[in-house]
Amino acid sequence: MINYEEDWLFSLLCGLKGSVYLRSFTYAIPSALLSFLFLMLDTWNPGSLKGMGLDALTASQCWSGSSAILVFLLGFRARQGLARFWEGTGLLHQMRGEWFDTVSNCVTFTISAKQSKPEQVMNFRHALVRLMSLAHARALEEISGNSVELHVIDIMGLDVATLTHIKDCTEIHKFNKVEVCVHMVQSLIIVARDEGILKVPPPILSRVFQTISRGFVNLLNTKKITDTKFPYPFAQTITFFLLVHSLLTPLVLAAVIPNNWMCTIVTFVTVTGLFALDFISVELENPFGTDANDLPLTHFQEEMNSCLLMLLHPKADLIISPNCQRDFQSWMSSMDPDPEHPHEKKPRGQSIYSKHLDTHAEAANLEADGKFVARMPSKSVRLAFQQVLPGCLPVVPEVPPPCCCCRCGCPCCRCCCCCFWWLLLFLVVVFVGPLQHRSPQCQSISSRCSRRTC
Repeated sequence: MINYEEDWLFSLLCGLKGSVYLRSFTYAIPSALLSFLFLMLDTWNPGSLKGMGLDALTASQCWSGSSAILVFLLGFRARQGLARFWEGTGLLHQMRGEWFDTVSNCVTFTISAKQSKPEQVMNFRHALVRLMSLAHARALEEISGNSVELHVIDIMGLDVATLTHIKDCTEIHKFNKVEVCVHMVQSLIIVARDEGILKVPPPILSRVFQTISRGFVNLLNTKKITDTKFPYPFAQTITFFLLVHSLLTPLVLAAVIPNNWMCTIVTFVTVTGLFALDFISVELENPFGTDANDLPLTHFQEEMNSCLLMLLHPKADLIISPNCQRDFQSWMSSMDPDPEHPHEKKPRGQSIYSKHLDTHAEAANLEADGKFVARMPSKSVRLAFQQVLPGCLPVVPEVPPPCCCCRCGCPCCRCCCCCFWWLLLFLVVVFVGPLQHRSPQCQSISSRCSRRTC
């Protein structure tokens, strides 16, 4: 997937990676040249367009009706493609969340057995993390049509019997890789429950199997998108009307617009827009693969591996020990900005530490109209924050106002944009103004000159 920003317009327009412009141009350029040739033919042989009956075609509703049908079909396909795209990315995130929740619950359930069986607990955790990483990677590779190869957390850390079984199931018996890994995960959890590694009641442990099941169901819903293509009759009808429109548009516009270049440009833009919308729909219908506009499957696998490795961190079982004020009244007084008026509502966005800063002159620099001002606090204010939250001083650098055109904070960019707009206004006033306020004498002279030229 392409990461882009819409702050600067020209950088967005000039990007070619993932763009459908080039494919659309292959159909728009012939249509534009056809409209130009029709007008050149009418210039060499006046009345040839009328002899071909283009006036009747322009006056009729044939072109308008076909255009309306084409726009409706393209809008329907684009809406369906965007829905499939968002459903696909949502299902992948849900699958990753469910399977990570499975491993996280199992790791948490082994905390009570870590003291008595530390070696068995660590073996269970490492095996579970490797199997889940393998299952997630094979799931993403399957929905992409095996077009990508994703990284797995230390697959060689599994024993030889497990690796041999996975290889035989997938290569000899042609079993589904994901189903094999999911079944091995469930078997591993049951064995750990019997050995006393997972010391939880069965009703609570059943939640683990529910999350495994929901994650696999999300995978099957994702495969529904890859296995079910857009209906063939719709695609065939859209292709037919696109070709008809690319032939009728030059004829109709050549009879309506007499200027050669203007007719060519309008034809090119019209045909490009319709073909681009069709190509965008095709890109969105199957967002799993290696194209520039497809979902970043490699990034999804890296996120999953990072989450799983977090569970193997030595401090993953750290239990928080609160070191805080436990007296309720003192805690409430510290939260209340004004003890004399406890029920008075604070302004929206007001800091709860404002009463600790009232003694400093720079407190007004931090709060204005109930909101923090983006500026660096002075030394006295910094000391006040250190008294309230030691080690948690908010450092907010001063942010210049963005440019009105490109939303950039660069001073040079703001200066250039302002100069550009002032120059454009000056040119409009200088050149367009006199043309709109010419005297009748000038208009008569220009009309005689035009007739003389003709």
